[in-house]
Amino acid sequence: MPRVLLPIGDATEVLDTMYPIFRLPEDGFEVDVAGPEARLYHGVLHEVPPGADPPWDITQERPGYHIRATVAFRNVRAEDYAGLFLSGGRAANRSVAQS
Repeated sequence: MPRVLLPIGDATEVLDTMYPIFRLPEDGFEVDVAGPEARLYHGVLHEVPPGADPPWDITQERPGYHIRATVAFRNVRAEDYAGLFLSGGRAANRSVAQS
C-alpha cells in the first residue's frame, strides 16, 4: 500500500488534518502522521462564532482534538512515501520549516 506523509505540529487544524487521515485509506493509501517529535499534538478549530454581536468576519481559534504523530521528522525517509499532504492551520507549515 503506498504511503502518504502528513506533517503536523501543535495548532494543526483539526478538520483539515483528520479528514485525510480517514479519507486517504479509502483510496488505498496508508497515512503516516509526523511531527517534530513522535507525540500527542493539540489541534485547533477555526470557526465563525454563531450569533456573535457584533458578527465576526474572520474565524476564531478554539481548542480541538489531540492528534498523535507516530514518527518524528528526523526519522522520515522521503523515499518511503508516494506523497505529502499538508493540512491547514498554522502548525504544519511552521513545524516543517523549523525542523
